[in-house]
Amino acid sequence: MLAERPSAYVRPADRSETRTDIALLASALFLQRFAFGNSGVSFDMVAILLIFAHQFASGRLLIQYDRLLWFIIFGVSVTASLLLNFKSTMLASYSVALAIYFLFTFSRPSTPDRYKSTLQGFQSLVLILSCLGIAQFVAQFLIDGRQLILFFGIVPDFLLAPISTWGRDAQVGFNTIIPISPGSSLIKSNGIFLTEPSTMSQMMALGILIEVLEFRRPRCLISLSLGLLLSYSGTGLTILILSLPLAGLVNKRAQLPGLLVTLFALALLAAGIIDLSVFTSRVGELEDVHASGFMRFVASFWMLSEHFDTSSLAELLRGNGPATMKNFVPRAFYTPSGDTWFKVLYEFGLIGAFLFTCFLAACFRRSRCPKPVIVALIYYYLFTGNSFLGTPLLTIIVVLCTLSGYEPGQGRIDKAGGYRPLVPSPS
Repeated sequence: MLAERPSAYVRPADRSETRTDIALLASALFLQRFAFGNSGVSFDMVAILLIFAHQFASGRLLIQYDRLLWFIIFGVSVTASLLLNFKSTMLASYSVALAIYFLFTFSRPSTPDRYKSTLQGFQSLVLILSCLGIAQFVAQFLIDGRQLILFFGIVPDFLLAPISTWGRDAQVGFNTIIPISPGSSLIKSNGIFLTEPSTMSQMMALGILIEVLEFRRPRCLISLSLGLLLSYSGTGLTILILSLPLAGLVNKRAQLPGLLVTLFALALLAAGIIDLSVFTSRVGELEDVHASGFMRFVASFWMLSEHFDTSSLAELLRGNGPATMKNFVPRAFYTPSGDTWFKVLYEFGLIGAFLFTCFLAACFRRSRCPKPVIVALIYYYLFTGNSFLGTPLLTIIVVLCTLSGYEPGQGRIDKAGGYRPLVPSPS
């Protein structure tokens, strides 16, 4: 018999894998605002692809047969859509899409303890962003908050991703600088390193959900909740409204921390520390055809109705080709910012959308990620903005949901579950 290892024992490989996960998450969270000039190539994409390439070349990643099969089938449908609607402008989007989604086929044997270390790393990173967001908001009472966001005197302008002015031309670049209300000198917190306040809100919501399910530390919950409220964005709140009740049903120990978050938020709003009117006034954005609320939650359904009314059967089935969502812009009287689900349907057709759904289902199968977190990430990915090629969010999904697999030694469990074998990468 083999001697039992102490519970505190951690294999060196586990430490290395955890550091790799944290490096991927840190790249996704802290490099997303930086790019190589006007090339459109962001720092986070380059860093993430290099990390994955090194891990694959060193033989630390595996490829699952079922994911690879669905990826190939989906890739064939995307290629067919490209060829049937061919324009040279489609090639960049086509290549980036295949490169990014190939990362979903990777898997790596993992233990529950090692995966929990990854979750702890993610929580540490979002907690740093929360503290930065809180300090950023407070600092506005002393200095111009825009100086912090634009890294004046620290980072050259040509290394920053484009920023749009707040208003109807928001699609020109990231909405990084947004006043908490029209005419206000205070701007919404984005954690300095995140592209938009809405991204801050979404990251804080994910952090709160994971904290409620796994760690339940009151100080961390309070900090994340305050960071979410100071972003003055409603998308993170919609994630929590959807996922927190589910977390309470799945895990009874999550009920009390969830209640703590709710009471803390209500106390800040009731005391006037957080301006409640900023949130309530945004309900009207669902009717404003140029507001972000309309773009996120209504525009895609209008676009879907127009698409089915004006497209031929062949276009509905095969799609219009990669990077063609922009075709809606000149003909729409509203601001057409389609969500991920509509982008996939419009560009790759009903066939491509079905195959893409099967591919994602294969990737999420047997995930170590808690089910409420998976639900929150899928909702975030599909319905809160066009995230089809959003490297930061996709990297978070890969690290938290698809990269950590089960140990190959669990043969009896794998056989009972019909789990397909893994293809090792070359060492």
